Amino acid sequence: MTELTGPIKIIRAQSKAAYPYCHCLYVDGDVKAVFDTGAGRKAFAELDPESVDMVIYSHFHPDHTHGHELFAKSTYCIHALDYPAMVSREKYFYYVGLQLWDELLESPNLEYGKMMRERHPDPDFPDVTSRVKRIDLMFQEGDVFDFGKTRATVIHTPGHTPGHSCFFFEQEGVLFSGDIDLIPFGPWYASYLSNLDDFLSSIEKLKMLAPQVIVSCHRRYITENIGAELDAYRQKIFERESRVIGLLETPQTLNDLASKGIIYSDHPHVYYEFWEKLMLLKHLDRLEKMGIVGTDGNVWYKV
Repeated sequence: MTELTGPIKIIRAQSKAAYPYCHCLYVDGDVKAVFDTGAGRKAFAELDPESVDMVIYSHFHPDHTHGHELFAKSTYCIHALDYPAMVSREKYFYYVGLQLWDELLESPNLEYGKMMRERHPDPDFPDVTSRVKRIDLMFQEGDVFDFGKTRATVIHTPGHTPGHSCFFFEQEGVLFSGDIDLIPFGPWYASYLSNLDDFLSSIEKLKMLAPQVIVSCHRRYITENIGAELDAYRQKIFERESRVIGLLETPQTLNDLASKGIIYSDHPHVYYEFWEKLMLLKHLDRLEKMGIVGTDGNVWYKV
C-alpha cells in the first residue's frame, strides 16, 4: 500500500497492473472505503476487510471487481448504468457483446474466465468470471461520498462502459480515473455498450477538472503534464480512426480491417480478434454517421 496524501492510499496490484489485476484506492477516513477490488488478495493483506465500510466501483469489468467477496460486510456501490451487468449474468453477457460472437467470429465461443485460468495456472489467480455480485447502492453524476477526513465527487465518464465513473477528491486535487487509464495502448472500448463519442467527451471532462494527481487503475499515478497526458490518450482514438479511413481508400470487409493490426498488433487468442472487431465497428459506425465512410452489405469504403 502506498500513501498518496492524507487519508488516500494506493493499493498496488499484486502483479503487473494489467488485466486481470488493477491498482485500487483506499480511503482511511472515519468512513473507510475501497475503490475497486481488483488488486489481488495479496495486495489487500494489509487491510482488515471487516473494517471497510464501503466498496465503490468505477465500473463492472471483472479486473476491477474480482475481489468483491473479500469485503462482504461493506456497502457495495456502482453507477446505476453499470448496475445491471453486476447483478445479472445475462446482462453482463449483453453489455460485453457476446450476442455478436457468432456474427463476428468463426471460432467457438470460449468462456473467458476458464480460458484465462487455464493460461495462468496460479492458485492465487483471481476468479475472473461473470458471476453475480451484490450491489447495495447506485450513484449518479455529482453524488458526493463523505468519508469524514475527505470527500469524493462522482464524475460520470461513460465510453469505456455506460456507467464508468471517476472520483475527484477536490480538497487534495486527486482524481481516481479508473479505466481512463492513460496507458500507451490508448483507450479500450471493446464492450458492446462502449461508446466512442462518450469516451472522447469523458477524457475532455477530466481535463477540465485540472487534477493535480491522477491515479489510474493500470499505470503508476501521474503528477506532471496531466493535460498533455490526457490529450495524448485521446489522440490515440483519432490515430486509429485515421488508419481506418486510409485503408478504406480500397473497400474492405471487417475481416480485412481486423487483419491490419489497427488496434492490436496481433491476436494471441480469439478474444483479441473479437475485441478488435468490436472496436473497429465503433469507428465504422462513428465515421458513417459523419458521412466519411459508407457500407454496402459487408464491405466498407471511403465516401
